[in-house]
Amino acid sequence: MPKYPKEMRYNQFVKRLKEFGVVETKKKGKGSERYLVRPEFPESTIGPSYTIKCHGEGKPVRDGTMFACLRRLQIDPEEFFK
Repeated sequence: MPKYPKEMRYNQFVKRLKEFGVVETKKKGKGSERYLVRPEFPESTIGPSYTIKCHGEGKPVRDGTMFACLRRLQIDPEEFFK
């Protein structure tokens, strides 16, 4: 099994997710939550989604949250962490 990072900064994590077609929406989450969606069609908000806490762009996202997000958005971790 490949070795994965224990944490990644929020802005780096979202930047990598955008390479897989994920869109970040700040208006749908509660408070400091951000809504991440991988749209099935361009310009759509329908598809696999995940809400994630953002207490600052440079704050770390732990491995459990990263893997839950990748699983919900249907992204292969091996492909994501290349």
